[in-house]
Amino acid sequence: MDKKEAILSTAMKLFGQKGFEGTSVREIAADADVNPAMISYYFGSKEKLFEKLVEHKAAFLKGVFAELVNNRSLTQLEKLFIVIDNYVDKMFQSPQFHHLLHRELSLERRPQMKNAISEILLRNFVSVRKIIQEGIESGEFNTIDPELTIASIIGTINHLLSSEIMCRKILQKNKDFNPYQSKKLKERISEHLKQLMRSHVLRKNNQTI
Repeated sequence: MDKKEAILSTAMKLFGQKGFEGTSVREIAADADVNPAMISYYFGSKEKLFEKLVEHKAAFLKGVFAELVNNRSLTQLEKLFIVIDNYVDKMFQSPQFHHLLHRELSLERRPQMKNAISEILLRNFVSVRKIIQEGIESGEFNTIDPELTIASIIGTINHLLSSEIMCRKILQKNKDFNPYQSKKLKERISEHLKQLMRSHVLRKNNQTI
């Protein structure tokens, strides 16, 4: 792992554990075993490092979703199911970071960073919206609200993973249950969202797909 990757990996871990405000550039540098000047050299500031981290995390999904949009061998529902699996996978990989990300977006501070993050995330949102819109136009999907459909998918995952304690209470699990490490919960969320989307998006004559 090169120094830039080491900084990104360490920053994601510390931001997830301690939050943006609670993490200093010096701490990131020490944990990544690099000189603090390297962070300034590669990223410029802590805010820019956070933005680059979001972009780094979103890049994989951007590639997957772009390929899906152009894939003519899959139905739009099959594409939507792949979108669901990828969103669930990514959020389970680093739930604390995603919780921090959405917390930063909800705060009225650091507007420049907030806008930059929103623009990065919007790129993936646009691809998923296109999949849904093409499903509507082809007659495969009902005339649904694409934006709120995407919000329903992401919101369900975020709501369950935003708080370990709250997740346990919702699912009626004991204190030893770790939702972030539960393969069964991950599969349960994916299957639930797929069932939900099948009922929500498909026209009646396509329900057997």
